[in-house]
Amino acid sequence: MNTPLWSDDQFRSFFATLRSDLCGSDRDDDDRDRFLAQARVRVAPAVQQRLLADIGATTDPGGIARVALDVVEDQAWSRRRSWLLVTTDPWTLVVDLVTREIRSSYRSATRRNGGKRDLDGIARASGRLALPPPDGIGDGPGERTGDDDTAS
Repeated sequence: MNTPLWSDDQFRSFFATLRSDLCGSDRDDDDRDRFLAQARVRVAPAVQQRLLADIGATTDPGGIARVALDVVEDQAWSRRRSWLLVTTDPWTLVVDLVTREIRSSYRSATRRNGGKRDLDGIARASGRLALPPPDGIGDGPGERTGDDDTAS
């Protein structure tokens, strides 16, 4: 299926109605569905390319389109709203915003924990006793325990 591309003015019209349409309607759902189709074609490929290059992640175009809708809806109430309405290239700005959102989410989701402080906290919270050292090994470096009479 070939999706005819929206002009920048059509995007601006959709974007402007997001803020004015406080009550949901079937028309709103149809407009959102049309935006999702546009985002799959105009936003997803560029976002996929950037994310693959930046973080090595492969992504789904439909998922990117849904994130794009969320981001655009959020921007309808933000300080960037005016800029999205007047910029000569709103789609590139949407690509930038969506890429930042997904990259940030990826980093949050893959952040590694388990540093020494976390492990110490787990050990303190655990009721389990530490394992005793194996036979023949003392507490300090170079110490031996046991019945060895050769130590002087």
